[in-house]
Amino acid sequence: MSLCAQCFQEGDHEGHDFNMFRSQAGGACDCGNSAVMKETGFCHRHGSQAQLNKPEVPPDLLAIADAMMPRIFLRFIQHCRESSSLPSKQVQEAMEDSSLYLDLLQDLSRLGAAMRRTMTKSLCNPKVYSELTQPSSHHVNNEYLSQSKVYYEEAINSIPFGDVPPGYEDIATLNGPLIHKTFLDEIVFWTVKFEFPQKLVCLLLNMLPDTEYEDAFARAFVQHYSRISVMLVQSRDSETLSNRVVHVSVQLFSDQDLAYRMTDSFHLLHIMIVSLKNMMKNICIPSTLHDKRRNTHKVVKCEDHVMKNHCYWPLVSDLNNVLSHKPIAVKFMSDPILIQEWFSFLSMFQGMNVNVRELTHHVEFEPQTYYAAFSAELEASASPMWALVSHLKDSETKHYTFSVLRQCLHALSNWFNAVGFARSDMGDPYQVSFHLPLHRYYSVFMCQAVKAQGAQLADVLPPQDLLHLIMVHPLRLQAAFYEILSGMWVRNGLQIKGQAMTYIQCHFCNSMVDADLYLLQICAGELPPDNFIMTVLDRFHVLESLSLSPRASNSFLDSEHEVGILESCLTFLATLMTVRTNIGLSESELAQLEMVTLLCMGDKTHSQLMEYMPEKCGSAAQSRDFEAVLSRVSSYRAPNFEASGTMQQGMYIPRNHVWENLYDPVYVLLRAVQRKDFQASLDRFKLFCKQSGNISNSGNLWPPFRLPSSVRSPYTDPQRIIGCRSFHAVILVLLYNALNEITTNDHLLSLTIYLLELTVEYQAKHQAQGGEVMAAPFYEGITEPDDDKPDGQFSKWFASDDIFTNANTVVSKVHLNPTPSISSCSDGDPSDLEDMDEIEAGVPRLALPGAPQPRPLPLGSEVVVYQQNVSAIVPSGEVPTTPDTPTQDQVSPPLALPPPIGSPASPVSSPVNMLVPLVESSSDGISSQASLPAPTQYPSLLAGTEVGRRGNGRSGSSRNRSRLNPSFALKPHFNRSRRPAGPSKALLPPGSTSPPQLHAGDQYVAIEDSIISLLIKLHSKLTGKPNSYRPNFEEMSDSRIGDGPFFIAKLLNKLGRHDLSAKKCILDTISRLYCKREEDSSASSEEEARAREEKRKRAKERQKRVMAEFANRQRQFMEQNKAEAAEAEAGGNDAMEVEEQEPERHKEYDCVICNQSIPSTPERPVGLVVLLQATSVLGHRTSSQKPLSVPTSDSERIRLKQRRYTLGQYMEERADTLNRHFDINSWLASMNIGWEGGVHVQTCGHHLHLDCHQSYLLALRSQHRPNNTLNVDKGEYWCPLCRQLGNSVLPISPEIGDLSALVKHPSTCDSDLFEEVDRLLNDLTVPTFSTSLTNAMAHMMEDMTVTTYAKYRNVSTNPSTPSLFMFVSSILRTNLEVELVQRGGSLVYQAQDAKMDVKRSCLMPLLHVLGFHSKILNGGGGDFNAGGIGGGLHWIRQTWASISQRPVTGSEGAVTPREREVPLLLRDPVTLLLQLVLLLPSRIDQGYLRCVVANVYRVAVVGAAVSALRALNESQRDQATNTGPLAPLLALAHNTLRDSPFFCDDQVSLPDQPQDSWTVNDVTCQVRETCLQFLRIAALLKAHLAEENSPVIADPIAECGALEQYLGVWDTCSVVNSTIMGNMCGTYRASEVSSPVETRLGDLAGGTRVWCSEVAAFASQAQVAASTLLTSVHFSQPRLLKLPHSYDAIFQYYHRRQCSQCNSIPKDPSVCLLCGTIVCLRETCCKQQEVCECVQHAIDCGAGTAIFLVINSSTVIVIRGPRVCLWGCVHLDSFGEEDRELKRGKPLYLSEDRYHLLEQQWLSHGFDHTNKRWIWHRDIL
Repeated sequence: MSLCAQCFQEGDHEGHDFNMFRSQAGGACDCGNSAVMKETGFCHRHGSQAQLNKPEVPPDLLAIADAMMPRIFLRFIQHCRESSSLPSKQVQEAMEDSSLYLDLLQDLSRLGAAMRRTMTKSLCNPKVYSELTQPSSHHVNNEYLSQSKVYYEEAINSIPFGDVPPGYEDIATLNGPLIHKTFLDEIVFWTVKFEFPQKLVCLLLNMLPDTEYEDAFARAFVQHYSRISVMLVQSRDSETLSNRVVHVSVQLFSDQDLAYRMTDSFHLLHIMIVSLKNMMKNICIPSTLHDKRRNTHKVVKCEDHVMKNHCYWPLVSDLNNVLSHKPIAVKFMSDPILIQEWFSFLSMFQGMNVNVRELTHHVEFEPQTYYAAFSAELEASASPMWALVSHLKDSETKHYTFSVLRQCLHALSNWFNAVGFARSDMGDPYQVSFHLPLHRYYSVFMCQAVKAQGAQLADVLPPQDLLHLIMVHPLRLQAAFYEILSGMWVRNGLQIKGQAMTYIQCHFCNSMVDADLYLLQICAGELPPDNFIMTVLDRFHVLESLSLSPRASNSFLDSEHEVGILESCLTFLATLMTVRTNIGLSESELAQLEMVTLLCMGDKTHSQLMEYMPEKCGSAAQSRDFEAVLSRVSSYRAPNFEASGTMQQGMYIPRNHVWENLYDPVYVLLRAVQRKDFQASLDRFKLFCKQSGNISNSGNLWPPFRLPSSVRSPYTDPQRIIGCRSFHAVILVLLYNALNEITTNDHLLSLTIYLLELTVEYQAKHQAQGGEVMAAPFYEGITEPDDDKPDGQFSKWFASDDIFTNANTVVSKVHLNPTPSISSCSDGDPSDLEDMDEIEAGVPRLALPGAPQPRPLPLGSEVVVYQQNVSAIVPSGEVPTTPDTPTQDQVSPPLALPPPIGSPASPVSSPVNMLVPLVESSSDGISSQASLPAPTQYPSLLAGTEVGRRGNGRSGSSRNRSRLNPSFALKPHFNRSRRPAGPSKALLPPGSTSPPQLHAGDQYVAIEDSIISLLIKLHSKLTGKPNSYRPNFEEMSDSRIGDGPFFIAKLLNKLGRHDLSAKKCILDTISRLYCKREEDSSASSEEEARAREEKRKRAKERQKRVMAEFANRQRQFMEQNKAEAAEAEAGGNDAMEVEEQEPERHKEYDCVICNQSIPSTPERPVGLVVLLQATSVLGHRTSSQKPLSVPTSDSERIRLKQRRYTLGQYMEERADTLNRHFDINSWLASMNIGWEGGVHVQTCGHHLHLDCHQSYLLALRSQHRPNNTLNVDKGEYWCPLCRQLGNSVLPISPEIGDLSALVKHPSTCDSDLFEEVDRLLNDLTVPTFSTSLTNAMAHMMEDMTVTTYAKYRNVSTNPSTPSLFMFVSSILRTNLEVELVQRGGSLVYQAQDAKMDVKRSCLMPLLHVLGFHSKILNGGGGDFNAGGIGGGLHWIRQTWASISQRPVTGSEGAVTPREREVPLLLRDPVTLLLQLVLLLPSRIDQGYLRCVVANVYRVAVVGAAVSALRALNESQRDQATNTGPLAPLLALAHNTLRDSPFFCDDQVSLPDQPQDSWTVNDVTCQVRETCLQFLRIAALLKAHLAEENSPVIADPIAECGALEQYLGVWDTCSVVNSTIMGNMCGTYRASEVSSPVETRLGDLAGGTRVWCSEVAAFASQAQVAASTLLTSVHFSQPRLLKLPHSYDAIFQYYHRRQCSQCNSIPKDPSVCLLCGTIVCLRETCCKQQEVCECVQHAIDCGAGTAIFLVINSSTVIVIRGPRVCLWGCVHLDSFGEEDRELKRGKPLYLSEDRYHLLEQQWLSHGFDHTNKRWIWHRDIL
């Protein structure tokens, strides 16, 4: 179901789950269609209620339309006929020519139901079509019509259809030409012929609301359906055609009634299946599975474009769609012929894409067609299968399931015959195909019959012989799967591993691996256990690896793979035993298990869980209980941020009880596509155990393998196969190998213990329920005596299948059957031995119990025997035979059948390096043995074992062995040692380490252990302590958390608890093994304790002697040098006092490149790693105190433009006003720039030598790295220590930290400070540095200059010295203002605020560099009138005189004319302060700084007072000058200005404040707020100059007073201390102000009069300019525009919004989050000077930094200079997840935390540090 956006928004869909997507091909809205959705969801324009009371259209109104419409369609058909014979390219052009014509028809269809009805009548009228298209002799255009008909017939014949199966001849659409009766029929044909032109498709779909038309259109579509399959194969753009076909078919076949009518009346199912079969039949090739000579089966060619391009997808999609309707599915399963035809189609996929293992060389070309094969099976086989199964839910539909099963078995039998697969054939071990759809159909339908329909297993099982055959291929597939994971197929390339991973991937596992495992579980429950086990061991090729022979080697597996495959075999058995996916779990339990498995591998988002949950191709079974299961097993972790700033999405994490009770490592292994996922789950499990205290940190945890639940009736528990004696013998061998460290590892041991525990649990439960263990009649006559077990013949090791009996049974010795390595050579050439692998590759082996046996050799061949690297050639004709050599009439037994009676015997080769005659068979079947040399002694191989010689009297035991037909395994590896050293003797009982003896003749290995004794020994070995196991048979804990000893002890306790004989055996074994050992150990422990005590005493005595000798020497030394020591001590004290008085003069820095710690010197200066960037953050401060929002309507956009007045705009207007009224040199010194495009300097805090930096840059330039995001040519580099971006080095002046460079004031009298400051300004000189440091400072200044864009460097058209000094001082102002912004706009400390680290501030070095260049620009050290602003240094001295109200000596006649100079109150006080600081010496005493700050602060206070008065009307001014704490100051200013035109009566009240609510306190607050702007910057400046922290202020109200006290102006000029203010201004009245009290700052009243008089004089000339310049505007903190909570509001407004530049609708619209401008992303329509709009907007709006929200993807991109990065998403769905590109279509909501993080990174200029994935945008965004 799909709805248009308008119908969706107008309908009621509250609480519904929906996806929003952008349709690329149009379509029909389903609103109003009651067959698709309920009427409650209709919008007001659709449905039955919408048509009530609507008048009918008068017939006359549509008369002309009725007459014209047929001819309009006729003209279009004639155009199509004329274009049909053209080449394909010209056909496309012809359809493009008809585009406007189709637009006309679409416009007509949109006129309403009446016009649409007229059009559909014309399309569906056969009479009209016949009259207008048939040629007639009476027709004036008869010749044209005749030619048109010829074109039409040729076009019809140009799309032939394939073969029609027998029985389908009566289906007209499959057999016979197409017959068109209406305009609609022919238009549908041309739609198919021209590959579904988009506009034509939209036209046809737009008329679907008409019911009669819908039925006619569906008939026409079905009529041409078979031709659509032909066009899909022929099309050059099959993907586009497929999408358009499905776009039409889904509209038709989603309606169940319509689809059933098409199926019932027009054979839709038959057409679909025949079309699919014909499509695949044309690309079939001979199958290469098994023996090619006997294989007549054909499979699809996966390399063909039909498979690679998924040309079949529209057909199978439509088939799945119609089969989702139950009536159609029932009709399908009721037709045996149709089912047979379907399985005939599926047989083409059976065994496709065969993989052959490469043995010698790596495959040259890796085929990439495997995914086409997997996709084909999933879409064309599995999807219809699950669609059919979804309707088989009760016993009433059982007969349909049986019908499918019968046809499936028939298809399987036919396939076995076609591929030449016989009962005795086990297949090629070097081949595998992952595709067995027939097996999986049988598995799934059998499972459904038993699970949901109550069928008995016997009713659905095939005969035993067929079940054997069915088992072979899934078992081979499992073995090959684990071979691939173990690296045995590595020469086949990565694609083979991709197949294995896809096989278990979540979208495929239900349809593939789960179905295969279910089939094998059925076989495990029905076939003889011993033979099933031996078959599995043989398929995994591990039988030879289980041999106890010291010389045994695996003929199939390399040594590096041997342990891995053995582990894989046990993993497979554990999976087969414990997985209950289809034989024991309900849907809810299965959903819980799947979800737990996903969560244990890693935390997941909600969408990841939804995506990775295994699905049954559209089945909603798992999703029904999804939320309930999710809440039970997981906890939600809201989106958060890592320490690095990386954003985390909302995640679900497992609850604690999941790890304790539900985590199943076996199931995780089954579902883990990557093996690292399984390891990750284990690591997470161990971490949980350590955090929860379940085990110590040192514990080596084993995987918590779970005990399986019961199987559902009527299934037989597959655990029965591990209850057989053969498997018990295998377990004993594995335990024995683990004890002696032979071909084992920890995981292999844990699996062994787990399988043994499963065996104990299964048999204990079976016996508790009254069952009996299998008796031994099957093995009667072949069981060997207890003291002699044949190696490899595990069925003969025990006399019973009872695990409790077998666990107690002691295996004394194992008879070895050494097998010589034999190669068959045709001509006696030893070089033919190189072909052994190839010979072996073609030899299938049978799964029979017994050791590997030699294959009979052809007569005339030569035999080569390898022993100890010596070969012997046996003459031709003397081929040795053994009693096992079969005759030609012997036939190999079938797979998994009971083995024949008897056991094989093997010849024994000599153990020495010599030629040995082979054993020959005597007539009575008893082998004769040649004389052998003395036996060779071998080192200790096994702990507690012995290799010896068996008596000759045992030779008659092979009386029945000649009946066997053993298989032969060639050995490519010779004499490989498999016996490393055993365990430590200290951990084993005494007498268990005797060296083995290897005797001539028959050999044996002495074991002398049982399963129980091996477990007890393993417990001691793993704990590292003898006799570590302590029996606790009453222990009933269900915990699965522990290490190896824990699980072994748990197993031993279970054995003893369930069986008394096992309990007794355990106790007896412990007593026998460790009692004597403990006695010996206790005696030795006492001796060791005594020895340790003696050793400790001797050590103490030796230590005492050494200390006494040392003390004696020290005393002698002190006596001899007493006088010298006293003198040295006195000198040391003096030195300490000097140090206390004068600390270290030079500060040392650590270079991060050379690691040297030295001070910065002129000869070798040190610099800071800094990043320079242009910034406009300050310029985005707005006058609105309320946050502004991104507009989502036209009215909001207008309101944003009206309210958004920024500091950048204000400063630009101020500069323009000053430029119009004052001398340029004067006004350039009156303000700062840098509010937009200022230079910001930040550092990571690391230092490096300047010469080291140059070497580092040279090294970076020599490295040519692809996709390098560093522009080394422009000085960019990574900090060598923290890897943060840097693009310059800020040199550190040697004056920093040098007390000798500090300029101290000579007197303590404050009145002298004025003259001292003036003297310092007059005597200003540029510091003298070395050439290298001077060049470094010059280079730094150049870097800062080029960092910003040219238009931001100067406010005047012609750069001059004043403008350069303005730029330099503005850099300092920018960095101080930015720091203030980062502190929240004030110096009030709040616990949640992140304060800037003063240690990482680079302001002091920056101040030295800026001061150095300021002094150069102002003529420091040169001629008085050379350079400088306004002629030398006089301008700054004159400014200082105006501020301090003191005369400047020696400066007469050197000032700028007063009428062109900016009045002092119109100058920015912060600018004045920074200019004075830059021109004074860089290191000055705090007294100087306090004097300068206090005097400039007076100007700031008076200016704030005048600005406050300017905002008042006359009555308010009178009130303010008579009352309030600031009344004296306000009265002074008012009395001076009241006679000037500065004040006027048309003033408004304070901004955003009603007139009637005004009080005097408002004026006080305004003055203080204006003064705070100066105080904050001054306080920051002082903190940096003094290298101390800024003051800590907790109360915002007390901020002004606290800063005045910190700066030392509290008692001289304060807007908070009313007493000081009164003393400075004296008593007052509104009309008269008396003389003030003299203060140490001079005459404030006089200064106020002078400064206000200057303003009054200017106001008399330019009243508006004076008022504007003194109007105070308070700007709020810079912030991003606020976004609406719902993303849909943004999307709906902007995705069709026109660009303001080009007035077109952008393909990828983006919105600037700084100013709200919409721009065209990645488009050239708005390009300016080869720079696209986004990049240009970033320069204009953010000085190269801009943040854009990309509307169509919901992502935020950040442009920083020449780079761009994808920052992430600030809108998340209800589960805290991103939806990039809006692919999931879920509703998105604003994440306040993410948006705040984005804003903080913008304010802190941290994008370069927090985002690492930058790319060059190359000006194309």
